[in-house]
Amino acid sequence: MTHATNRVAAGIAAVTLLAVALTGCGGGASSADKGTASGTGDVASLTTPSAPASATPAGGAANGRPQLRLDTTDEEEQQLWETYKVCLHEHGVQKNEGRSAGVVGPGTGLSLDQSGEPKAAYVACADKLPLQPPELDREKNPNYASQWNDYVQCLRGHGMKIHSLPDASGWTYDDGVADPANGLEGPALSKVDKECTMEIFGAQK
Repeated sequence: MTHATNRVAAGIAAVTLLAVALTGCGGGASSADKGTASGTGDVASLTTPSAPASATPAGGAANGRPQLRLDTTDEEEQQLWETYKVCLHEHGVQKNEGRSAGVVGPGTGLSLDQSGEPKAAYVACADKLPLQPPELDREKNPNYASQWNDYVQCLRGHGMKIHSLPDASGWTYDDGVADPANGLEGPALSKVDKECTMEIFGAQK
């Protein structure tokens, strides 16, 4: 059984499509923005430690993109991702009719086609794609790998039967356990994830 942290799953899908779109335009998303997908057989993960997000003041990010931080709320994060998705839709990315709520706007649960087309939409909206917190960027955080392992151990400390995938690329549930999540689903899982993220990646190491 695999797992993708809820608060970053949508972001990973979005930045992966952006990377595809920019490949033909002389640019590309960094590895930290794209996240990773790895594993063998049916074991894979798109997980990075989730973090609440917040935009810096206008122009705060060097390239104009909103900068996510560890210390802001899920609601702020959702607003940023919805703004990005609405921009894509307005520039021609089609809705996934089977999953979208039908009303385009923040908080509506807008789901988009995952084909990466039209590429021009991803180029036009690139400045609205949130940047991951520096602490969660392995290229900016020299302690990322060790902190990732500590983060997984923190989740295990809450009873989750999980293990890290190679190269700190994600985590997946242990095999052969009756309740790998230890009853943690939805809001409860999100709360534990946030606590471990702040405890481990928010620490000064």
